[in-house]
Amino acid sequence: MAQEEDKLTQASAQQIQLELIRRWGFNAFDGKEVYADLTASSHLWEGVVMDSSFLLTKLRDMVDDGLWNVDLLYIWAADEESAKQLLAFGEKWRASSAEICSVEEMNELMGTLGRKERRLVAMWWD
Repeated sequence: MAQEEDKLTQASAQQIQLELIRRWGFNAFDGKEVYADLTASSHLWEGVVMDSSFLLTKLRDMVDDGLWNVDLLYIWAADEESAKQLLAFGEKWRASSAEICSVEEMNELMGTLGRKERRLVAMWWD
């Protein structure tokens, strides 16, 4: 157990998020496939996070070991062209919807960043 904890303390927040994605699967979402594609195309993105479309369902479901109730994947793409390439994964990953957020929407979701070259890709699974 101590060895596992050491690995966890050495991992970055992004590595932990990717590992959670790798472990998760529901309906059409296959975390292992998404993880493999994201790690293989890491040059296209700055950060990846998975969240829930409902407030605090992750907290509610913490009591159920192994349940991580999320359905939204956000990918912070390096630029517009990278966002388009990442958006193409939406069909492969069988996302219910996939879009490149407008700069205004990205700034609203993430806070005004003043970095217009980066783009936010959002995917949702039902």
